[in-house]
Amino acid sequence: MAMIQIIRNKLGPAIVIIIGLSLGLFVLQTALNSNTGLLGGKGDSVGSIDGKKINIREFQAKVDTSVEAYKINSNSKNLDDNTIFTLRDQTWNQMINEYLNQREFDALGITLPKDQMQDLFFGADPYPELKKSFTNPNTGQFDPMAVKNYLDNLDKSVQGEDVAEKQTRWASFQKYVLNDVITGKYKALLKNAVYVPKWQAEMEYNDKETKYSLQYLKIPLSDIADSTIKVTDGNIQEYINKHKEQYKQDETRKIEYVIFSVQPSASDTAKAFKYVNDSYQHFAASPNDTDYFRRYSDRAYDKMYYSPSKLDSKVLKDTLSKIAVGSVLPVYFEDGSFKTAVLIDRKMMPDSVKASHILFSTQNGTDSIKVKAKADSVFNAIKSGAAFETLASKYSDDKGSGAKGGDLGYIKYGMTVKKFNDYLFETGKVGEVSMVKTEFGYHIIRITEAPASTPQVQIATVTRHVDYSSATTNSVYDIATKFLNDHSTPELFSKAMQEPNLNKQINEQTKKNDFQIPGLNSAREVVKWSYGAEKDAISSVFTLGDNYAVAHLVSISPEGTGTVEVLRTQIEPLVRNELKGAALAGQVNASVALNATLESLAQKFSKEVGNGDNMAFADGYFNNIGFEPKINGALSSLKEGVISKPIIGRNAVFVLKLTASTKPQPIADYNQYKQQITQAVAPRFEYGFSEALKKTITIIDDRYMFF
Repeated sequence: MAMIQIIRNKLGPAIVIIIGLSLGLFVLQTALNSNTGLLGGKGDSVGSIDGKKINIREFQAKVDTSVEAYKINSNSKNLDDNTIFTLRDQTWNQMINEYLNQREFDALGITLPKDQMQDLFFGADPYPELKKSFTNPNTGQFDPMAVKNYLDNLDKSVQGEDVAEKQTRWASFQKYVLNDVITGKYKALLKNAVYVPKWQAEMEYNDKETKYSLQYLKIPLSDIADSTIKVTDGNIQEYINKHKEQYKQDETRKIEYVIFSVQPSASDTAKAFKYVNDSYQHFAASPNDTDYFRRYSDRAYDKMYYSPSKLDSKVLKDTLSKIAVGSVLPVYFEDGSFKTAVLIDRKMMPDSVKASHILFSTQNGTDSIKVKAKADSVFNAIKSGAAFETLASKYSDDKGSGAKGGDLGYIKYGMTVKKFNDYLFETGKVGEVSMVKTEFGYHIIRITEAPASTPQVQIATVTRHVDYSSATTNSVYDIATKFLNDHSTPELFSKAMQEPNLNKQINEQTKKNDFQIPGLNSAREVVKWSYGAEKDAISSVFTLGDNYAVAHLVSISPEGTGTVEVLRTQIEPLVRNELKGAALAGQVNASVALNATLESLAQKFSKEVGNGDNMAFADGYFNNIGFEPKINGALSSLKEGVISKPIIGRNAVFVLKLTASTKPQPIADYNQYKQQITQAVAPRFEYGFSEALKKTITIIDDRYMFF
């Protein structure tokens, strides 16, 4: 699709949405700005970026644009809550990045002069997407005059286009190009800012090429049972104090909750089975009653032919080639539905054909009689010997295929409108030229190739998905309500969390913009409640898709370094390992003080002495040892023949003895190592720089109050 078509098709709906949204929000403006209005005192700001407030209208307009663009790109009409949440999050982050980028552009003086902008649209090296859209099909070269012609007609309506809309789309495209090119300049500056001095490359060389051979003793921390090590709150707090930066966190909530899932009951399942089984009995007596399918099936009867191997249903794939036409399949269960099917017909036909066409469009109010006369004239010319390709290039309203002499390539069965499809696969023959009328206009069609035919089947099915009934929903809601009434205090709720046969969940660190929490894929209502409630509050019954839930707000943790209560689950295993390591290291030190050797230590701890050869500081992993950064750090300080102090690693305590080491000879050219460092750093530099910039501004995110 040409870029101009992309601009028309993809930006058009978004612009309409924005205009509609603006009108709607204008009506609501008073309520939004009032502390007693519809937003209940929240005001109209979803947050601020470096002191600049972000208005709900501005933010929602950008979100809607992202949503519409996603729908077009993914060919989706409706998006689920999870996808919309993700797009909303992406929009917020994009607004932050755009602000920071523009600040840097201004500070660095990065601009796009008018002459460079002109070159992007009319020069020898145009903007890539523009080049694709305005390439001359005959020469394969970019045609700047085609761009000029398009711009000269911006104030004219073509095929009923709205002029104002067309001009707005083009302005949006220009803005996109401008931002993309300036951003590219900025990224190039960042990339070129990565400089590796010779001394660093030389150090990299020595870190990789200095080799160490050693003997080692490995005493796993698991040799000490967890039950013998007591971890106190004081131990955990001490660990947090040593790692404050690592455990800084956003404001969080600890919640515990019980989920009551709504599932089809036995009665619901029996009703679905009976519905399909009744249909099976009917088909067994009247297999050709296709009207019945139209009336009673959840799945439309489309009269299409399918290759059995390409059907989604495994049951049908395995069965249809083995039964006779008119056979009815007994009721089977698949993909959450009861189903039955009738094999109506079987025939030999290709899966796809190669074809060309010349389209004479009757859309956009074109005079159908004149179009038909023009189509007849071209059709008669082809029958008289005129070249199909030449006439397609000259007359076809389908400019994409017209530029290729009308060639559509291979078309799969069912991929076109019905009349076009019927001609290709039912009545048309290879080499023949015919005219077909569809809702798009008149098509002169030529089938150029048809692969070998294979068995294709026409089937009709009745399916009934097993869904829960309103009675089942009400029953589960009653259970959730009874649970709430019986556990309406924090003490009773926490006690219930110990009961069996309940779907119990705990989320230690619920952030204000979380969308999913354990067990619930769409939990915004629970999260919003937790940020508006007080500690120890018990919620009402939440309705969350196929689930009901009742929650208890256990604790509130402010922004900053996490508390012992919040971090206990995360830190306790780390502290326990530290205590184990200290205990084992103490035992080793006591033995070393008595002149123990590596071999005697191995005997004391019932281990074997291991050997490590050609180890280097730059290694990320050591055979039979694993990932142990403290060993990397100790290598250069080892003295040959001397037992090291015990090293408390991630999973074991180690004692090392260097047996040999070799240093590399200096080399004349360290460029290889410069490149290795650059390749390792450059991909992370842009992201790291962006994150560093974010720390220079204050970002207040209040979206959780609205969404």
